[in-house]
Amino acid sequence: MHYDMPMHYRMMEPEMIYGYQLMTPKERLDYMRRLHSARSFEERERLRLEHHRLMQERARKRHMMLPDMPGPGRGPGW
Repeated sequence: MHYDMPMHYRMMEPEMIYGYQLMTPKERLDYMRRLHSARSFEERERLRLEHHRLMQERARKRHMMLPDMPGPGRGPGW
């Protein structure tokens, strides 16, 4: 566990991240850190939508299906 992150991010379940099953633990941690360091809702939303696009592309390459739209940005601190 990485204790340099706020408690609410350390307590997040991997399943709360869109496309988590296609990511390594390090990628999930990096993504959570980027979201946490975003300075505005708009920046978090931009990061979230870009992440959605990347996970859709990764799933497509692996012949997998993910939901078309990510869930609303309602994670901890949003």
